Amino acid sequence: MELKAILNRESFQRMSADMEAYDEKREMVIKQSRDILKASKQAIFAMHRGNMEEASDKLEVADQVIQALAPVILEEATLRNGAFSSAMEEYAEAQCFRHFLTAGTLVSLEELNFVDRDEYLGGVVDFTGEVTRYAIVQATKRDVERVEACRAMVDAISGELIQFSFRNSPLRKKYDSLKYNLKKLENTLYELSLVAPHKAFTLPSEDEPTEPTFTSAEST
Repeated sequence: MELKAILNRESFQRMSADMEAYDEKREMVIKQSRDILKASKQAIFAMHRGNMEEASDKLEVADQVIQALAPVILEEATLRNGAFSSAMEEYAEAQCFRHFLTAGTLVSLEELNFVDRDEYLGGVVDFTGEVTRYAIVQATKRDVERVEACRAMVDAISGELIQFSFRNSPLRKKYDSLKYNLKKLENTLYELSLVAPHKAFTLPSEDEPTEPTFTSAEST
């Protein structure tokens, strides 16, 4: 006499196989997301060195990996969370920086390859940090016009994001850093206005970002 099955073993076997397949996809996404992240960081570094051609090459590499991963992410939406999303945020940041340096404007979400809303917003806020670093270098060259363009960009972004309700999301902390970047740019412009034309511009102190660190024209 056959014993009645008390469970469906085939169902459990299918679930186990599905989980194995998912884990394999996840590992692949994590590994290739590192390539997107690395290429995007290298592109930003190249742009700070003034090498736009190398930056474009690195972003093209990132684009190719994104295109390869897109079908997998579309099939398994949960695979977007974590490594891939972080990489896409860095990618958005790099694209924002390149567009600013070449066109003087902010690239829109709709113009970016496979970037979602939160990744874009995170990338935009991080981009203000790159703009601030770029502005400081321009300030050492006494290029006031470029520093003003940087401040205008960060101010415009701040003006738009102030309408958002980030609550306690990761974007909340990022937005706080944007306000710091804007203040730093405003201080830089103010301090530039105090430095005599013939004097060298000194980098602001990181320890006291809101305090003037320059010698005014009146003291020379």
